[in-house]
Amino acid sequence: MNDLGFHLLLFTVSGAVIVAVSALFSEPSDARALRLIPRRLLWFFIGCAIVAAVMLVLEHTFARV
Repeated sequence: MNDLGFHLLLFTVSGAVIVAVSALFSEPSDARALRLIPRRLLWFFIGCAIVAAVMLVLEHTFARV
């Protein structure tokens, strides 16, 4: 298996677990928490993509050799 694909899979699984647990602990109703998990996952991965993009731009700008 490709290392990048494997690492993305691990990141997705661990991120999904973190988001699901935080949703279940933050909402008083489990049914409401389960409905909110997809939206929270979407925002989590959008936020991670933004952070990765900023890091790549900074690396390209300041880490030139």
